Amino acid sequence: MKVLQMTLFFALSVLFLGTVQAQAWVSYQSQQQINDLVDTGDDLLLATDAGLVMMNKDNLEKTIFSNANTTLTNDHIVAITEAPNGSSWIGTYDAILFQFNGTDFQDMTMPDHEAYDQFTQLYDFKIAPNGDFWVGTTDGIFHRQGQTWSHYDQDELGTSFFEAWDIEINAAGEVLIASNDIFKFADGVWSNISETTTMNNYLDAALFRSSTGALFVAGDLEHIGRFDGTQWYEYDIDFNGSEVVGFTEDVDGNIYFNSKSNGIFKLENDAFVAQADVQTEAFDNKTPYFYIDQQNNRWLNSNIRLSVNKNGLIENTLIAPHTLETNSSKQIHQGLNGKMYFLSYTQDNFSVVDADGNWSFFPKPPMAMEFEFFNDILVLADDEIWVATGAGLYLYDGEEWNFLALDACYSFAMDSQGKIYVRSAAKIYILAEETLSEYNAGNSSITNLFISAHGVDANDNLWVASGDFEEDNVIQKRETDGTWTTYTAADHPEINRPRGDFYFDVEGTVWVSDDQVGALKFDGENWTNPIKENISELENYNAFSITGDADGQLYFAHQYGVTTLKDGVWGELLIEQVPQINSSIESNIQFDDAGTLWWGSRTHGVFSYTPEMISATTNSFAATTNLAVYPNPASNHTTLDFTIETAAKLSASIYNQLGQLQVRLDLGTLPAGTVRQELDLTNLQNGFYVIQLEINEKMVTKRIIVQR
Repeated sequence: MKVLQMTLFFALSVLFLGTVQAQAWVSYQSQQQINDLVDTGDDLLLATDAGLVMMNKDNLEKTIFSNANTTLTNDHIVAITEAPNGSSWIGTYDAILFQFNGTDFQDMTMPDHEAYDQFTQLYDFKIAPNGDFWVGTTDGIFHRQGQTWSHYDQDELGTSFFEAWDIEINAAGEVLIASNDIFKFADGVWSNISETTTMNNYLDAALFRSSTGALFVAGDLEHIGRFDGTQWYEYDIDFNGSEVVGFTEDVDGNIYFNSKSNGIFKLENDAFVAQADVQTEAFDNKTPYFYIDQQNNRWLNSNIRLSVNKNGLIENTLIAPHTLETNSSKQIHQGLNGKMYFLSYTQDNFSVVDADGNWSFFPKPPMAMEFEFFNDILVLADDEIWVATGAGLYLYDGEEWNFLALDACYSFAMDSQGKIYVRSAAKIYILAEETLSEYNAGNSSITNLFISAHGVDANDNLWVASGDFEEDNVIQKRETDGTWTTYTAADHPEINRPRGDFYFDVEGTVWVSDDQVGALKFDGENWTNPIKENISELENYNAFSITGDADGQLYFAHQYGVTTLKDGVWGELLIEQVPQINSSIESNIQFDDAGTLWWGSRTHGVFSYTPEMISATTNSFAATTNLAVYPNPASNHTTLDFTIETAAKLSASIYNQLGQLQVRLDLGTLPAGTVRQELDLTNLQNGFYVIQLEINEKMVTKRIIVQR
């Protein structure tokens, strides 16, 4: 293990923003997966969880239509279908239907029936040859004939009907519905056409009508069914039938089904036979969506990855404009290499974006045990990346992952000397100078209660919160001289279920989230909960994650945005695309180097928010100055190297991790050209700093490590 030299993420922007004037939140919600598609011949129209993706079949160029650039009311598109007149219609998660005209959505409609309400969720819909709409939902089947809506559920179809998961309409106009059984509507009458079979369909049963008119159905745990109009045939399958998610057909009439975890199967000699090739193996035979188009090209989709096999030539692309594979964001981390890392709950990769906005994947380490959870990431450099998991710690050294088996590890904190503190359930691990030690109930003031939060302040004091979430909650401080101070709920009644990570603002005030309401604040003497005290003024009372800027404005993440606090004034930065519902969906926030605030939700995806002053000065201006700082890390001196296009007034400042000015150098007015300026660092202690270069009142920043 290398000597740990750097400090953890510097969350404070050194730009003094004044009152934040916000631009709109920018959505990075993930398309996640193809839910349904329509093949127009030249394009594939892909229904996804974050808009409609139009994919050109020749060059794989994509255009995304969402509520950011259209009249769409909900980006979560569940189904898409082609009407008999050739028009395309989409249905959103909340069962609202739109016609897609190639550039926008129009003719919005929804079931006009008392059975439809705000909780109705769409599964599928189709348009019959006579123009009737058939909509399958959690609340049964809705049928529009002309402008009149009807509704069908167990009252009409019997107790074996549960929800309407899939719909097919045959050439005769007969409507087929997949529920626990298969139901047919013909000549105004419902019938159960699968009651003679042994099939017992499970959730999300799938129907497919082949070119010969045969009906295929999957959803049973052990069988796939085929109905030729008069007789049923059943095929045994040797894996969990609920994993079968769809069917497709090639130009020769061969039938295939695909599964989430077991690959693709082809019907051969009255049996389904596993199919594997280079394309499927590239996806580890995880094939949630498989489609063969009119040109016999084979399209394979797993998460946001999409590949096409064109007669042996395989091309790969993404259905998303970024690498965020899921809308389930667990952690956002700003690495000391200038990149942002996004940790999701279930995927195989970290998503990464660099300072220039380029997205990439970074593979997670191989799991040491089944059902291992990845809880936090700490990036010190491209070749020193730590990951905390349920099995212990992983370290990436630039070439491979190394594993250290410990108790379950949950989060990281670091002091100014590079010492890493790792939170576990009943102990704090310490990594320093290639050694591992710990604080536990036997060698410190930490009790055996569950440790729920930790952090390190600007003076390198360690803070630890623990408790059983109902009583005996304590917050403890360990000073660098080894002294422990304990604050109990008995002495400080506001200490109630602290959790997460501590945050230390520019004034040195201690903050930590409260698991139930607001955030705890310590001013050096008393613990209070300002959010709880001002709850009537706020849109939301949660504070799952806390950060701040150098101007002293605080940001508290809640389930549909951020609460702000500055000089006693509260504000709200709400995200329009996130529904305001009465639930406690966890979220997390983090600033990047440019001063953009990133917000991630456990269910609603990732968004970014950039104050106007930062976006107008730092982001665009940084590209024109080409500021370089070397050496970095530095000992007693470092050099600024940059270019100015016209004569300009210049100054350079150095700020510590609390945003406090340490060094300022006025350079006067210099002519256009290359500038090299040495900075004296001899009066600075080892640690992490930010250099701010000001050119004609515009600013650009670089981070620097002082190390001797």
